[in-house]
Amino acid sequence: MYWRINCTEHLVLDVRTDPTQEESKEVKEAVTSNTQSTAARPKDNGARLGRQRSITYSAGVGLDAGRRMAVPQTVDKKSTTDPTVVVRWAGTADGRLVAGITCQGIYLWTLRPFVQLSSLVYKSTEEFGSPVDLVWKTEEEPMPRYADYSDAQSGAVVATLFVVLSRGYVFEIAVYKRDTPVLEYEFSTQHYHVRGAGEGKGIPALGLAQKRTYRLPGSSSVVCVATTIGRCQQQQGDAESGSSALVATQSHVHRLAWTGTLVSSVDIKHIYDNPLAHIRQALCIAGFSDAATEIEVYLFSDGVIRTLTRKHRHSGDNSPLPPPETRTLGAADSIHRYTVMAYTPASRLAAVGTTTGDVFLYSVSTDKPDMSRVGRIPFTHERGAQASAIAWTPDGLALSCGYTSGHVCVFSALGYELNTTRLGAMQSPRNMHRDNEDGGGGVAMAVLPVPAALVWMRGSTRLCVFSDCLSAMDGGTVLRHQQADVLPFARAASSTVACDGNTKRVCLFSDDKVFLNLCEFDQADQNQSQSQQQLQPELQWHAAHIPPEYIASNWPIRYVAADDDGRAIAVAGTHGVAWYSCATQRWRMLRNQQQEEAIACVGGLLWYHNYLVVACINREYGDLPQLLFFARNRPLDMTSDMQTVVLEHPAATISCHNSNLLVLCRNNMLYQYAIFDDVDFIQVAFRRQIDLSASGAPVVDPPRVRSLQWVPSALFDTRPAFLVHQGTTLMVVEELPFDETGAGGTKNAASVLLRTAVVSDQVEMTITSGVNFGNMHSTVWWFGASRLHACLISLEDFMDGGTSPLVASQAQNQTPEDLLEKQQQRVAIRVRPEFFPIAVSADKGMAIGIDQEDWGAFDDHTVAGLSRLPVRAKLYLHNILDHMLTLAANASTATDEEEEDEEEESATAAADQDALLYAACFEHLEFFAHAMEILLHEVLVREMDQQHHHQRSPATPATPATPATPATPATPDTTTMANGSSRILPRVIALLRNFPSFYEIVVHCARKTEAAFWPHLFASVGGPELFFRQCLAAGRLETATQCLLILQTLEPSSVNESNILALLNRAVVAQNKPVCLEIIRFLGMVAVSDKPLKQLLERLHHHK
Repeated sequence: MYWRINCTEHLVLDVRTDPTQEESKEVKEAVTSNTQSTAARPKDNGARLGRQRSITYSAGVGLDAGRRMAVPQTVDKKSTTDPTVVVRWAGTADGRLVAGITCQGIYLWTLRPFVQLSSLVYKSTEEFGSPVDLVWKTEEEPMPRYADYSDAQSGAVVATLFVVLSRGYVFEIAVYKRDTPVLEYEFSTQHYHVRGAGEGKGIPALGLAQKRTYRLPGSSSVVCVATTIGRCQQQQGDAESGSSALVATQSHVHRLAWTGTLVSSVDIKHIYDNPLAHIRQALCIAGFSDAATEIEVYLFSDGVIRTLTRKHRHSGDNSPLPPPETRTLGAADSIHRYTVMAYTPASRLAAVGTTTGDVFLYSVSTDKPDMSRVGRIPFTHERGAQASAIAWTPDGLALSCGYTSGHVCVFSALGYELNTTRLGAMQSPRNMHRDNEDGGGGVAMAVLPVPAALVWMRGSTRLCVFSDCLSAMDGGTVLRHQQADVLPFARAASSTVACDGNTKRVCLFSDDKVFLNLCEFDQADQNQSQSQQQLQPELQWHAAHIPPEYIASNWPIRYVAADDDGRAIAVAGTHGVAWYSCATQRWRMLRNQQQEEAIACVGGLLWYHNYLVVACINREYGDLPQLLFFARNRPLDMTSDMQTVVLEHPAATISCHNSNLLVLCRNNMLYQYAIFDDVDFIQVAFRRQIDLSASGAPVVDPPRVRSLQWVPSALFDTRPAFLVHQGTTLMVVEELPFDETGAGGTKNAASVLLRTAVVSDQVEMTITSGVNFGNMHSTVWWFGASRLHACLISLEDFMDGGTSPLVASQAQNQTPEDLLEKQQQRVAIRVRPEFFPIAVSADKGMAIGIDQEDWGAFDDHTVAGLSRLPVRAKLYLHNILDHMLTLAANASTATDEEEEDEEEESATAAADQDALLYAACFEHLEFFAHAMEILLHEVLVREMDQQHHHQRSPATPATPATPATPATPATPDTTTMANGSSRILPRVIALLRNFPSFYEIVVHCARKTEAAFWPHLFASVGGPELFFRQCLAAGRLETATQCLLILQTLEPSSVNESNILALLNRAVVAQNKPVCLEIIRFLGMVAVSDKPLKQLLERLHHHK
């Protein structure tokens, strides 16, 4: 859901400091008095503006194939004495700040705009050692998404980071709000100037201050530090539970509370018994259903990952704790050696890079503390490259990976490659001077940038890449300099809100633009022709620039929603809301800045007919959760007469289906509202509320829910069911019938129980289409593991509750094979669309998406504009029809021959009728005949493969096949194929006979397949001669002409002469000159002499 746009932005990365600058007064007041010596007191060197205002295009200078090393040697930056080399980078979870450490100091940057805010440089590192690693503190109450650093009071601590030093010390560094701005724009004259996205409030006034110093037990040097990832529940009076930090030394792993208390220590020998290996990276995963359980993941220097599962004691519990469990991640004899790892709590996935370039994905279940491998992402752009950096987006929808070859790849959550960029080195004047000193004559040396850290900015539309630029010298590699690049991306609107408008068309957004694809495949009145669209791909997009007066102060864009007709697009940033009219090409914003700052969209927004529904927080009323309804035909204004709904808790996600509005709040309560609207009137009525944690342990985690959709059902008002896409899991949450709950008396909210069933555990995108096609009421789509799945809900299923096609019933005494067969039956299609689908055009029978992988790797200086966003479509109509006919064939062969024949015939006839009604809904489409041709071809090829496999099976030894002569065409025995698949082709033929294009479909399919398949194909239509006669009777002379080659191959010459004569006679009578010429050309090709042609003309003349 992330695609490259525009070119790479190079940032000025300058960590040089002025050693003569005195310590600022603010730092002296902010630093808490402790026992540290004055020699180690830092100096605050203020802020440095680091972003170039103009974009620099890089020439992309790199090493040639002869000098580039397959796997460049990693430079040991920890042992460097250069104070300008950043040893380690760390970004905040929300993408606002990034910090870096050198051998003598700590530096702080803001990412938008890229500015160095503050630095702490130490005069001496002899007492405490040099900085080794750093980590940001995990806040128990993080800053709200709509809050900004400008809202904090002067002197308030807005963030905290821990820095570990080589001699066993830990510094607690506070990021505090300054009294005065760090940098201000200065102009010679007073004038209005337009600021970029996120630059409306200026540069945040933040500084660094050292608060406390901790001494670790023992004398081992520190190697790394990590923090707990995931929400932890702090037990009262329990120091071990809750968020904490892991500090690894050469001999022990210490757990520190954020207050500085030493919680526990573990000897590394109990984790890994290799005395020569030390810990390179550590993770601590929490958020399990058992709040006292955590998984600690350790990456050692020899490429082995060990996991340690431990439990903490609850308050008041004096029972002995079980010993920690340790295990090796992956196979013990695996050839892969791990290099880097990252974890996202949103998807509960851990990504681990290897020395071969492969990245393995591990799923962490909430029910049990275990890590199971779910996927492998190969790196195919260059051999010998290894993964050097990994970072997840904050929402867990995408994974970015950096490689030692200079590539940066972005994958979906389950490993689908979205795009790849190859970085180019930026040569600085200082390195030119170094090259001159080394004897290079001032000539720029070939430099290869290797990504060392990846940080996603707020909004996840920009990726900041910090690279070490290496060059080959004397058989090794030398660190020339470091650079920072920003890769801009466009996100799918459906990744923010899964509303109907976002899933019907391709809608993207970037930092300051919204893109709507005009080639929707369902609009027949497009102005541009197909040839024009192929020549000018950028004309397929409608780009709308978000007004600078809105995006400058309310960046980033958090929610984007398009309406069902594609006429309007609504956006919401940190505050306020705005929407764009595609007809007038104008934006509408709130009346004044006071109204804009009063509301903050939290939970999403969507269009319902002519109204914009916004779930927000009203800051004027003390952060009151509300639903606001803005009319499309009225000014965007918060007036007293507008429709509002007050919520008990802030919304996590919203969705609307027909007239039902569903609101999932953060307290795990689901609210349903009924909407009654008119042109100038709307009324919202409360229907019900459902506690999703009523079944005991909550199975729905509102912060991790990506979409909430209803299961189409006629019993929705009495027994609702919902589709919940949470992380990478799609599940059905259904309210149990009252007679199954076991609760006596009257039904009330307390007696309602829920039943949860998992549809699939590898889902990245979910779409529900409520368009009726024949007997099929609706369709549920999901994409995951590079496959597109669809589940059909018939009218009978709709009347029965709608959940039976989605979840296979688990009856007693069922084998796993039976459950697997039921699961395969309920899924209509499983296809590889060869692109990432983000929309489904249900009335056209195709999935739509974007594929940037065909373009290969983007160069650093490439401008990846709208022409690099090709929209692709995948037909699925033939797949659904194939599935429906296959089920009908299998059902007819599954019944016993001695049992009821009438019931079997009625059931199969109903199934065939359903397929006919479904196909008839798409008959008006231009590509309908092409889709039916694909259906016939795939069924024909599959049956021939099954026949060949059945003949070669051990049960029926293979015998030499007798070639069929034209006089006696070979007709395969269709009754010996397994699983009833032999009946599918006749059913397909019977289906196609109901459409006028039947003859063209069969002939075109035959002309595009091998001649060996023709006997089997025409045996299902009654033979080639009968099919030819039927074409003549229907007046399809062109189609009959195309059958001549088939008749020549399968029928004797005596039969062909009469057929050709009949065709030529009909063509002469109809005065169809092209058909006559085609017949003469055919006879000239197949005849040895011109005698057959003369005889045919004589017979034709005699016949007249």
